[in-house]
Amino acid sequence: TETTANLLRSEMEESGGDVTAAAAETQKVLSLGDVHMAVFLGGRLLTANYPNEPTLNVPEAAFRAAEAANGPALSTVDGYGEEGARLAVLRVSAGEADYFLALAQPLHNTVEELEVLGRIFYLAIPGALLVAGVGGLLLARKSLAPVAAMTEQAESISARNLHERLEVTNSRDELGRLATVLNNLLSRLDRSFESLRQFTADASHELRTPLSIIRGEAEVALSQKRDEAEYRESLAIVQDEARRLSRMVDDMLALARADDRQQGLKVEEFYLNDLVEDCAKSSQVLALAKAISLTLDPATDITFRGDESLIRRMIVNLLDNAIKYTPAGGHVSVKLTSRDSSVEIAVADTGIGIPADATARIFERFYRADRARSRSDGGSGLGLSIAKWVAEAHNGSIHLDSRPGAGSTFTVRLPLNKPNA
Repeated sequence: TETTANLLRSEMEESGGDVTAAAAETQKVLSLGDVHMAVFLGGRLLTANYPNEPTLNVPEAAFRAAEAANGPALSTVDGYGEEGARLAVLRVSAGEADYFLALAQPLHNTVEELEVLGRIFYLAIPGALLVAGVGGLLLARKSLAPVAAMTEQAESISARNLHERLEVTNSRDELGRLATVLNNLLSRLDRSFESLRQFTADASHELRTPLSIIRGEAEVALSQKRDEAEYRESLAIVQDEARRLSRMVDDMLALARADDRQQGLKVEEFYLNDLVEDCAKSSQVLALAKAISLTLDPATDITFRGDESLIRRMIVNLLDNAIKYTPAGGHVSVKLTSRDSSVEIAVADTGIGIPADATARIFERFYRADRARSRSDGGSGLGLSIAKWVAEAHNGSIHLDSRPGAGSTFTVRLPLNKPNA
């Protein structure tokens, strides 16, 4: 509207105020198409250019609105079909007179275009939704195909085939990382099952020997009449094997409860130096029986909070192990050292030592570096495993330093704070 008004004003100046000529030239230059244009002076029609009938009917209210407004006054008028037309009236000052420029554009073309656009939408949107749905379904099937394959593979894995793993097509995407995590989980389960199977096999093997001895001695004793000395000898053997069997069962039960976190700690405060001294005195009998000297370095009073019975069991197991694998005439020493925030208990011997390839497995259950001594030592094969568990239950650690033929040193480090309950 502003452009038409400016051009009309210029054309009227060039034509010397000829409104009709100026309006015709403006219509021609701007190629207004189906836009109806009329020029009024004081509400009286001066000239009009109508592409089509009917003539433009401008209401009086439109002139008043244009006169009061700083710009074009917009409204909708009837007379151009059912839809009417959109009308813009603008006051134009040319020379000494004020004119009103009226432009009207029928709405029927716009309505027709909107109807066509609506029909396109009615057809296109369902079609687009259908295409998007089919495409999304195909894409989802393609994307979820690896998940379905992983699910099928996971369902086929059981305790019998834990060695199988899920296929990883791309380890860098989300599904690849998920498959990698599941494979790591299967690896840990496989190791746990293998450890359980090995533990069951070793336990069965270890329990078979004392049971066989007890059964054999009982059968021999009952096979015929014997004197009192022979009966006593058989009963002594049965008693020793029963004691060994009972200790082995107790150790297995303790480790089973530890694995299941059922073995709670009875935390109390005690003097650790007194406990170490008592353990050394109780092991003195075993050392003297093998002609082994057992010494204890004196230590100052050390107050410790923990499970006294489990700490005692750990120290006794380490002393029994040292005495067991130290030949006659050897030496076993116990040393307790206090540091700023921890204590160390070192049990050293001059025994046969442990090969380097066995140090990594020495704390495994039923593991013995010297299989030739596995039946004659009288132990359960669980002593070092229990010692390691007790140390870790008190937030501590156990370390082995050994050389074959030069002896071994087991060092337990325990923090001076509250252990895991």
